[in-house]
Amino acid sequence: MTDLPADVREYCRDLARLRRWPPGTESAFLETVRWFRDIDEGPASRSYYEGAGEDADSEGTRWLWETVIVAGEVIAVKQIEVSPDGMARCYWWRHLEDERGSLTDQALDPDGWRLRAVGRDTFYELWDGARQ
Repeated sequence: MTDLPADVREYCRDLARLRRWPPGTESAFLETVRWFRDIDEGPASRSYYEGAGEDADSEGTRWLWETVIVAGEVIAVKQIEVSPDGMARCYWWRHLEDERGSLTDQALDPDGWRLRAVGRDTFYELWDGARQ
């Protein structure tokens, strides 16, 4: 699986133009998109977590993640960020980042971050509603 859909390639080109990426950055970003896509579309079992912002910059923000285990680490393949005003933004391989946020590029630590396990239905009810 190497080819990405045209809309995803265009999204990456737009980011490169807007951010004035130096040569090579766009292709590196596309490789990251492919990596997340391959994991997301793979057969690994999924777990779902929810966490809330606890510091001054993120207080009132809620995050939900769909995760898989990769090389022993909990990797987010989908992320929902719900701001205090209730606006939800979704990040995944088709939309890794925008001017407001991005899919986390760090492994999650469910115990250390005091994340709460949630069900698939809880995650996808919000995901599907936010993406309409």
